[in-house]
Amino acid sequence: MEEARRLAREGCPSFTVVVAERQRRGRGRLARTWHSDPGGLYFTLVVRPALAPDECGRINFFASVVLAQLLRDLGIPAGVKWPNDILVQGEKIAGMLSEMETDGDTVRHLAIGIGLNVNNDPGRVEPRATSVKRLLGKRVSRSRLLERFLDALEAALDHMRWEETLSAWRSLAVTLNRRVRVETLGETVEGTALDVDDTGALMVRLSDGSVKRIVYGDCFLGGDGRS
Repeated sequence: MEEARRLAREGCPSFTVVVAERQRRGRGRLARTWHSDPGGLYFTLVVRPALAPDECGRINFFASVVLAQLLRDLGIPAGVKWPNDILVQGEKIAGMLSEMETDGDTVRHLAIGIGLNVNNDPGRVEPRATSVKRLLGKRVSRSRLLERFLDALEAALDHMRWEETLSAWRSLAVTLNRRVRVETLGETVEGTALDVDDTGALMVRLSDGSVKRIVYGDCFLGGDGRS
């Protein structure tokens, strides 16, 4: 992510990709650690979307849907957890983190960092994580996975059919109609995840019956502290 940010500030073209064999300071949302052992696929994609800053969250939804569908094409029953993690039967297989830089109402760039457990064994340090190798029982080509993902995402962004993507996300979602706890930078919210709105924000019904709109946070299913 740091190298991608540097390249973006130096003017690299859209769809520049930075790939790491491993990361010593891998991170997730809210400064959580992302363990990045050799064998996984760790990359950051720089895009320069012609969108307003408050619309750029859509690109994370495009990316998560594309990645989940790619895994499903391999025979892995992947689902999406708000805002953009990929789970398989309750175990995390991929995570996503994006950073945006703006100049007023203009988006300079968006850097999308993705960690996908491929041929590594995340279960050593993250008991509720899995990998492509573990699920398929064989090693797979990380470069081929990356190529297929980038091709599919580029095609999706070229067309930018947001309503279709949002519908696809809902069909893949493991978050909706479940008890959740969402941690943001300023508060913790508990309730039932009802839906996402047209911007991708999560709508949570609280115990008093009111509905709270959450734009950013880390979501835990079942209220048990496990993401």
